[in-house]
Parts: sequence; structure tokens; C-alpha cells
Amino acid sequence: MIIEHAYAKLNLALEVVGKRSDGFHDLNMIVMPLALCDILTFEPNLDIELASDIDIEDNAILKTARLIKNKYHVNQGVLITLEKHIPIGSGLGGESADISATIRGLNKLWNLQLKDEELKKLALELGSDTLFCLYNKTAYISGRGEHIEFLKKPPIEDVFLFISKHPISTRESFQNYTPKNKKTSFESLLFMYKSGDYHLFFEHTFNDLLETAYMLDKTLKNAYMTLKKQYKNAYMTGSGSTLFIIKKAEKIYKLEEIAGILDRNVIKTASID
Repeated sequence: MIIEHAYAKLNLALEVVGKRSDGFHDLNMIVMPLALCDILTFEPNLDIELASDIDIEDNAILKTARLIKNKYHVNQGVLITLEKHIPIGSGLGGESADISATIRGLNKLWNLQLKDEELKKLALELGSDTLFCLYNKTAYISGRGEHIEFLKKPPIEDVFLFISKHPISTRESFQNYTPKNKKTSFESLLFMYKSGDYHLFFEHTFNDLLETAYMLDKTLKNAYMTLKKQYKNAYMTGSGSTLFIIKKAEKIYKLEEIAGILDRNVIKTASID
């Protein structure tokens, strides 16, 4: 039996550069992995099967397994068991994490012995955040997700995630995105981050999909404003609609107090990097 952890991702900054000719969008992102994860187990089986504690439409895990089986002419099957912890449609990269964990798991179970370059090609063929999720290291990511530069982990202790009851489809978010003017360029943000000026970085960081998420989750704007009044270090990750606050070392954060701010499920987690 092979066990893989599919770790959630947190966008510390997200810029939508523009739409590509292939229908995807070029992005600039600074992304950090979280301890929150799905757990996947892989066991030998006659066919490709998935056992899960929840139903997932258009399941990316099965698509990934079938693609790998066909691509590398594998004459084995697999029983994949999914223990789901990353909320669907939360902007935390659960689908990409599951795809990448499936790539790693099947490479081991089927003894494919795929090298790093081949694993990278597979990841990019199957999604945009999948390359980041293959490595699970804090990184600057650009393009569709194919360009990755590993960065130093920021000085963040705990992260508190506020999970909405209204999931947002990533596809729908990008379909409804309208460019907005920004006060700070992404290049400036990246310079702040690389220079270790994290206070200034978190003061100026942005997520270009925030206002689009307001349209798709009508509860989000009020929730964000309420949270921002109490915690300046409150943000939204990915395409939404999860909000988060980061714990700074000089403050004491009590989960029961934080959980009472919004009518949302709160998950306490941390970086794994």
C-alpha cells in the first residue's frame, strides 16, 4: 500500500496577467503549502477504482489514473481510497493536490520510475496548480503554472481558514474576471518578498480575483470587510471563497474567538514547508 498526502495551497499573492490563446490565463502567484491535506492510498487492483468518503463529479483522480495507465501501457489496476479534508470549491487547490498525489502514488505503486522532467510534464498536462502541488514548497509561479521558482518560507505561524458555505468554481471565476487597476505592481510585491520585507509585502499584497468572488458568493464581501476590521492580515486565497488570517508571532490568537467572527467553518492549519 502506498500513502500520499495531497496538501492544500494558500495564495499569498495572485495577479491575473491575461487570457491565453489556449483559453487558460497567465498568472503571477506567490503560493505556500498548508498542512491541511487529503489522504490518498493506493493498492493493487484488477481495475482502476476509487473509494471516497464524498462524491466528486468529473473526478480528476480517476482521469489521472486512466491517463497514466494508457500513456505508459500499464497492465495493472489500482484501488485508490480518498479521505477528503480540503473543501471543494474553496480556492485551496484540492483538485490539483489530488492529481499530483495520484501522479506520485502511481509512479511508486506501478514502479514507473519516472524522472523529474516526466513528472513535471504529466502535472502540467493535467492542470495549472498541479506542478506546485507536485513539490509542495513555497514558490513564485508564473505563466499557466509551468514556471516555478522556489522561495523562502515566510515567517508565518498558524493560518486560520474561513470556509464558505458557497463554493466557487475556478472556471466560473476566470470566466467572469474583469481586469482592475492595482495600486502596487506584482513586480514590487515580489521584490518586497524576496528582500524579506514581509511586513510591507503583507500590507500591499492583493488577489485579483477578489472582486469576481464577490459576484459569485454574495456573502463574501460582507464577510471579508468584517474580518478585515478586526484583522488587517486577512485575505482571500485562490479564486475564493476561502478567507484566511495569518498568525504573527507577537500576537496570541484563540481559535474559539476567531471562530465567532463569521458564520463560517474555521480550520486552523500551518505551513508544511
